[in-house]
Amino acid sequence: MIKYLNYILNRFKSSKYVRKGKCNKCGACCRNILLYTERGIAVTSEEQFEKIKEFDKHLKNFYISGKNESGKLLFTCREIDENNRCRMYVFRGLVCRTYPKPDSYFLANGGELLDGCGYYFEPDKSFKSYLKMS
Repeated sequence: MIKYLNYILNRFKSSKYVRKGKCNKCGACCRNILLYTERGIAVTSEEQFEKIKEFDKHLKNFYISGKNESGKLLFTCREIDENNRCRMYVFRGLVCRTYPKPDSYFLANGGELLDGCGYYFEPDKSFKSYLKMS
């Protein structure tokens, strides 16, 4: 019974992946980012974008800059300068502070790191340690 409870707790509390590496300050993510609704669905319409901007004032810094091959909107931040520096870095929003966040929303919606990104994801535990929990 204790093993089962431990398994359930572990299943819900961890993201299964951790972010490693560091930002290489290329600015690509500030010019080519996916945004998500409160339910973790990638934004695919201007109407969805308008709704999520009501809940997070920092999203007003973004504008629609295109679509990817799967129909998800791509966004660019107005605060990135020509040297790939954020003009409001100290006051940046949560989206920017946590990007890229290896959560289930990001991964399930096909979120992937851009080529040349200094970050990468690794499993939070080895496969063997997951087997021990069952």
